[in-house]
Amino acid sequence: MKRFTAWLLLALLSAAATAQETLPAAEPSAPLAAPLQPLHQGYAFEQTDVLVRQRLFGLAHGLSLLAGACLDLADQAGSTQEAYAAWHARQATVIDGLVHDLARHYFGARADEARWGDLVRALNLKDNIRDVLGEVTLEEACATLPTAIIRPRYELDRLLADSKTHEDPAPAANRGNAVPSAPTSGANPDAAAPKASE
Repeated sequence: MKRFTAWLLLALLSAAATAQETLPAAEPSAPLAAPLQPLHQGYAFEQTDVLVRQRLFGLAHGLSLLAGACLDLADQAGSTQEAYAAWHARQATVIDGLVHDLARHYFGARADEARWGDLVRALNLKDNIRDVLGEVTLEEACATLPTAIIRPRYELDRLLADSKTHEDPAPAANRGNAVPSAPTSGANPDAAAPKASE
């Protein structure tokens, strides 16, 4: 049996070596594109439509950071994963649109190359939720996430639609539909996912 095993191992190694020798030579790789450099940095306070998208992206980023951190807490992982997955499924189209629009704003002709992380850097957002929780512990924030994430302040699709209504000239009665500021940390459930900004 030992002889058979040794023979099988030798045959496998020999086949692997032969395969490596017979592989076609790699084609010269194309030169790497220059790293993405944003055309703008930070928030576009003078462009309301862009600013709304930036704030909503910051909110989505904060939620994703919090959900990711909560998955590391055994007693919170299941409820967090379920709540975040349901929220993300409802908001995926809006999030994709935000990424697309902001990529065009920040990277112009190279927008198709931009990824989530490129936008995070262009907006100077944090990449660690603990940096923005303040006095609230991760455990407290994670405990409130499943109930907070279903509240209107996290309905990105509605917030974006409301902002478009707000941008249009409208009667005074409709002018109160501004996009709320991103949540800040605190003890209530709405504070579960602070925007990950500096």
